[in-house]
Amino acid sequence: MANQRNKSGTSSAGNRNSRPKSSSSSAGSRAAGSRSRSSAGTKNTSKTRSHSGEANAERTHNAERQSNRPSDEQRRRQATRMKRKQAEAYRAKRQEYWVCVLVLFSIVLFLNVLGRTSPRFCDWYASYVLPIWINVYGRVTSLLPFSLGEWMIIAAVILTFAALVLWIPACILKSNGSGQRFRFYVQRYYRFYLVLFLDVALVMTLNCFILYNRTPLDPNPNAAKKQYSVEEVYLLREYIVSNVNELSAKLPRDNNGMLVYDGDFQKEAVKALKGISEEYPLLDGWMPKVKNMNIFSHLLSQSYICGYYFPFSMEANVNPIMYLTNFPECYCHELSHVRGFIYEDEANYIAYLACIGSEDAMFRYSGYLSVLWYVEEALDRELQAHPEFERPLTPINDMIYNDDQFLTAETWEEVESGALVSTETVEHISDTITDTELKLNGVESGIQSYAEVVKQLLRYYDGTLY
Repeated sequence: MANQRNKSGTSSAGNRNSRPKSSSSSAGSRAAGSRSRSSAGTKNTSKTRSHSGEANAERTHNAERQSNRPSDEQRRRQATRMKRKQAEAYRAKRQEYWVCVLVLFSIVLFLNVLGRTSPRFCDWYASYVLPIWINVYGRVTSLLPFSLGEWMIIAAVILTFAALVLWIPACILKSNGSGQRFRFYVQRYYRFYLVLFLDVALVMTLNCFILYNRTPLDPNPNAAKKQYSVEEVYLLREYIVSNVNELSAKLPRDNNGMLVYDGDFQKEAVKALKGISEEYPLLDGWMPKVKNMNIFSHLLSQSYICGYYFPFSMEANVNPIMYLTNFPECYCHELSHVRGFIYEDEANYIAYLACIGSEDAMFRYSGYLSVLWYVEEALDRELQAHPEFERPLTPINDMIYNDDQFLTAETWEEVESGALVSTETVEHISDTITDTELKLNGVESGIQSYAEVVKQLLRYYDGTLY
């Protein structure tokens, strides 16, 4: 029992002893709670201070941004500086442009003045510089399967027409807003056009104008220069007629009497020109491929033009719809232009000489035909001036009149049916342009210079026929 009480007492004591512990624990809990609330309060205060600090920092940052933001005056100054820089850059580009224009113009002017005053320079240029142009620029344009010169003419017409048309609204529109922008682009177009014009002028100078001032060709330097008589013109005419009559009877023809040919005009023309290159060294070198002028063939036909040399593309071109007999002489004529024989009488003479020296009968026939009527007209003038001269004339075969045609009747009908302007008008305009162009390049006789091939032939045969 005692033990039980003791236990009980102990137990009670223990219970009593546990209460104060419980009370102590509760106090600790309150203290902990107090600490927790204090910590939470500290955290809340810390958060509040943090937010307040961020707000202050943001206000400070905004204030700094506000203070760093340029004022209206500063913005105006910046805009002014930018405009000044742009204006300076624009002026620098304009200066560069006008320097380029001045350099191009100076080169063109210098070369033309030098060419006009120094035939020796032109001879040197034709012998040593022109072949480089032919082998570089000529080879590049020759790679094209079409005539670049034709497309250059079309482009030139379009660009020139645009230059004329744009000038009108540029003068009418006000110089503000959209009108100012339009005028700005028109000015840029005109600057481009001016540079392009000077580039073309430079190419024309190098490939054409300088060559007009070479020392004239002399077919017979050993012969004394003289005025040839009616007798000598007569003998030349008889020689040409006898050869052309003989060849006309030998060439193959179809059932309608029209000539047929299965040779290669390009190959034979180059071969024929090479055959006289020892006598005329300018012909010694590479020659471009002769191209057909397919776009302007009808216009060429109305102008009675067999071929054309484009100096700005360094191309020899022919009219593809002309009659067969015109091709051999025309191929040689235009290729001689490319090689430096720019005068028409010289090109006619070179073509004649190359053709009659060819192994191809069609080329020989074409060569004699090309000068036949020039010689006939020259003799007619001499006979009128010397009516006392009487000698029998060898008649020209009837076949020759049919062979020496520019276009066949069928081709003429096709040309005339599609013509917008009469052939007479086109021919007159073409002759006027050609005559003016030749005279501007120092050829006093103008378009009549084609017929001056007779003078070349009279001199060439001096000492042979008479």
